[in-house]
Amino acid sequence: MITKITKKLFQKNRLHEYENILKYAIAKNYKLVSLIDWYNNYKETNEKVLILRHDVDYDAKGAYSFYKLEKHYGANSTFYFRWKTMNSKIMNEMHKNNFEVSLHFETLATYAKQKNIINNEKITNKVKQICTQNLSEEIKKFEKYYFKINTICSHGDKRNRVLDTPNHVIIDNKFYKEHNILFETYDVNITKMFDAYISDSSIYANFEWKHSGSPYKMIDKQKQTVCLLTHPIHWNQSFFKNIKMIISVFFDNR
Repeated sequence: MITKITKKLFQKNRLHEYENILKYAIAKNYKLVSLIDWYNNYKETNEKVLILRHDVDYDAKGAYSFYKLEKHYGANSTFYFRWKTMNSKIMNEMHKNNFEVSLHFETLATYAKQKNIINNEKITNKVKQICTQNLSEEIKKFEKYYFKINTICSHGDKRNRVLDTPNHVIIDNKFYKEHNILFETYDVNITKMFDAYISDSSIYANFEWKHSGSPYKMIDKQKQTVCLLTHPIHWNQSFFKNIKMIISVFFDNR
C-alpha cells in the first residue's frame, strides 16, 4: 500500500496524453461525441465515433480541464457527477455548451453504509425497492436544481465490491419509462452496441488501459464505435492535489 500511495503522490499532470488521443482520433476521421449525441445521432450510422465519457468521482476542477480541452478541439463528451463533486458553475457552463452532464449515482452503496450492510444476502428486494425510490428522488432533485437528464451512470463504490452488487441493480425498464431516462451506462443493451469499451486505470496502479485495451489500437483497427471512459482524478494532478485526493479516497471508502 505504501508503494501505491507513493506512486500516486508523485503522479504528474497527464492531460497532454489525453489531448494526444483526441488529436489522433481526429486525424483518423473519428467523430468525438458524448453518449447522448452518439445515441441520438450516430448509433444507426456508419460513422466512426469515439464516445467520450468522464466519471467525476473526486475532481470537478479536473473535469473542467477535460471540458476546456475537448471544447478546443470541437469535441463533445459526457460528464457524470457524484453529489459530492457537483459544481454548479462548471456543470452549467458544460450544459450551456451542449456537453452532456448527468448523475453518477451511488444510491445502494450509500444506503448500505447508512444501515451498515456488509453482506449481500441483506440486499433484499425490499432494500432494492427502497433504493429505487431513493434514486427516483435523487433524479428529481438533480433536475430541480440543474436540468433535465437523459442518461445516468452508477458509481462503483468500495461497498459495492464488498457486497458484490452494483448500484445499477435497482433500475429496470419501468424505471427508465417513469423518469424518461434512455439508459444507464452499464445496461447490457447499450454496452453490446460498442465495438470497443475502454477504461483508464485506478489512481494507485501503473497506468494501463482496461477492457479492450489502448484507444490507439482500437482506432488503428478502425473499430466503428469506441467508448472511452476516463476519470479526471487519474490525469489532472499535482503533488498537493494528489495528497488531497488520497485523503478523499481514504474517507470515501470507510
